[in-house]
Amino acid sequence: MMRRLQHSLLLLYIGAFCTAAQAEVTPDSQGGEETALVLDEVRVAARHREERAQNVPIALSVNDGEALAEAGIYTIESLQQRVPSLLVAVPSARYVGYGIRGLGLSSFNDGLDGSVGVFLDGVYQGRQGMAVHDLVDLERVEVLRGPQSTLYGKNTSAGTINVVSRMPTFTPEAAGELSYGEHGLRQYRATVSGALVEGGLAGRLTGYDVTRDGAIDNLYQGIKQNDQNRQGLRGQLLWTPTDIFSARLIGEYGWQDERGNVLAPSSHSRSTLDRMAYLGYRPLPLDPYSREILQDGRNAVQIQHTGATLQLEYQLNDAAALISITAYRDWSYDTVVDGDGMSLSVAESGARLDQRQFSQELRLAGSVDDSLDYLLGLYYLRQRFNRHVDVTFGKDAAKFFLGDRPETIALGIQPGMIPASLLDGARQDMDGGQRSDSNAVFGQFTWRPTGKLAITPGLRYSLERKRGSITRAVSGLAPLPLDPLWQWGGQLMRDSGLGADDGRYSRKNSIVEHDLSGQLAVSYPLRDNLLGYVSWAQGYKAGGINLDVVGPYAAPTFGSEKVNSYEAGLKSSFWDGRMLLDLAIYQAEVDGYQALTSSRPADQYAPPLRDNLVNVGKVRLRGVEVDALLRASERIDLRLGVAWSDARYRDFSNAPCKPGNAQLSCDLSGNRLFNAPEWSVTAGVDYVRPLGGGFEGFSGVDYSFRSGYYGTLEAGSGGYQPSYGITNVKVGLRRENRRWEMELWSRNLFNRQYITAVFAALGEGDYGVVAGDPRSAGLTLRTRL
Repeated sequence: MMRRLQHSLLLLYIGAFCTAAQAEVTPDSQGGEETALVLDEVRVAARHREERAQNVPIALSVNDGEALAEAGIYTIESLQQRVPSLLVAVPSARYVGYGIRGLGLSSFNDGLDGSVGVFLDGVYQGRQGMAVHDLVDLERVEVLRGPQSTLYGKNTSAGTINVVSRMPTFTPEAAGELSYGEHGLRQYRATVSGALVEGGLAGRLTGYDVTRDGAIDNLYQGIKQNDQNRQGLRGQLLWTPTDIFSARLIGEYGWQDERGNVLAPSSHSRSTLDRMAYLGYRPLPLDPYSREILQDGRNAVQIQHTGATLQLEYQLNDAAALISITAYRDWSYDTVVDGDGMSLSVAESGARLDQRQFSQELRLAGSVDDSLDYLLGLYYLRQRFNRHVDVTFGKDAAKFFLGDRPETIALGIQPGMIPASLLDGARQDMDGGQRSDSNAVFGQFTWRPTGKLAITPGLRYSLERKRGSITRAVSGLAPLPLDPLWQWGGQLMRDSGLGADDGRYSRKNSIVEHDLSGQLAVSYPLRDNLLGYVSWAQGYKAGGINLDVVGPYAAPTFGSEKVNSYEAGLKSSFWDGRMLLDLAIYQAEVDGYQALTSSRPADQYAPPLRDNLVNVGKVRLRGVEVDALLRASERIDLRLGVAWSDARYRDFSNAPCKPGNAQLSCDLSGNRLFNAPEWSVTAGVDYVRPLGGGFEGFSGVDYSFRSGYYGTLEAGSGGYQPSYGITNVKVGLRRENRRWEMELWSRNLFNRQYITAVFAALGEGDYGVVAGDPRSAGLTLRTRL
């Protein structure tokens, strides 16, 4: 019934949108003239110069920072509720994945770069988890769809998320927000800005503090897990000593300390079920929406990020400017998790990651008369990534790993007969890291030979160097029992589970790649307020090093990912600016799509490993995207975004098979790509009603829908994410000047059950998932000066 109601609401909204779009502007009751109803102008800096979004021949979505805050969208993960072509999965901050148009979201290896580039105030975030924090006090968030090789310092093969924070102001500003909600939600955010030295130096300080109770009940320990506890600060200085020079210094700090990274099991492999049965262990029913687990180990995560950015801008003349962006980022991630996900003492795993990066970008942007705009850039990025991963085995490990062996059953060996000392106390330590240097020269220019026709070619040269290493050592092994059975069988189990040669492993790899990519766009105003464009663009993502212990069926390195994208679009404005409508049709051919899956066991005793980084032969992406905004009346604003995607493997004859399939490989050519829903829809309506006396009431409804898709390459049944639609509502009262407002809200109003991320564990068919937040309600108070 709830699903039918949601679909009815969506149909009602679309009908209202179409009806309002057909309505004529009503005459003013006093003068008989048309009432001026105009949408706020949307301006972007996607091409590093401020311009109307409707004049940019790129498929992009622009979200105003204030509108995002009023909708309760403070993270890139929740941003996908406003951008239908964007998909974000966060099983943990270590393995965040971003996808645009079905490309991306294959991040479950520390050696993989993202296909989607995330930029914060012009600075590329080298690890995808670096952007998983609250995004507050923003000017806007731009999502550019498709390759962007000639606009940004770091090449991106799928698209770009460009986050722009508000700058310091010389006029005093202050704003605060408090939110209280169910499940112990407490959110505090505040900003203050103003002149420090009149006419020359301004400052801005923004902070936030967010806490929420855990969303998962650990029935074994009697505690709640996957809570929220994060804080952050951003301080800025803006120095403008002259009219032609400015310097902006940004400092950032963020902290997160949570009982997190807990996944609810969605599927058990045949091997895991046999082991549980052998030990007489009864797991909870497979129902990730129950938000209940049985785990005896610790689950905790601590994240700290710091950063500094210096932006210098020098106006060479009225038509040219030189911009320098120098930035440093330090991101650390420390976690410990119950490695087996049960109340058995099998394994506990920890990971410590440290990412340090330095980047320097120089851009020269300008114009020559009205017929030529140009952009030239130099870019350098140095990344240093260190990692330590450990696994400690417990007293139940040996009997658990032997529980599915036919030999164990044939010999009549009972669990109590297996010495715990075979693995109890053993520890694997894996150390290593990666050093990478990225260099690039890029540029593009826009030529207007007729004043209307615009031709934009661009070119980029990239040089990538990566050096990586990984070592493994095993310690804490007790002497084998004197019994001949365990002298032989115990050593065999240790060799297959921990690695031969006492578990020692060492590997160093390096790669050097060059790439030349380009783009060409042609745009022309077909009539007033109607821009048509066609474009071709190339994207490139460097190959890399598999930062995992690899078996005989997985390679230590993987190749680059390249994209050729073709797009045609229309950008239009109707009814004197009351309605904006964008349409984009695209097709992209991807060679060497980088993906991760499990590799086959090395022998009949060894487990499968989640270490197989492969380059998919060919992938084709094609689809249609529609974005619309409408000011239906002085009181009502409507928005609608629809994305249809047909993402398929075109050549993938050596693909991994579904769990349980005994074949060495399967042919997935023609099948749908993983993490690529066919349909995505976002819709919303905002209503404002004057109440007199300087007050007004407001309300809003936001709806987001995605069709079902598989979350992993091998398409195991436990990795399927069913279709879902979620509805958020709000209603409130405020002063007309927005000095203060009070809002009541509900997220996931119909308590829709859905999955936001899938993770394939070590085992062929074992999957864990992150369930979306249940329905919650709360109160938000805002004030601004």
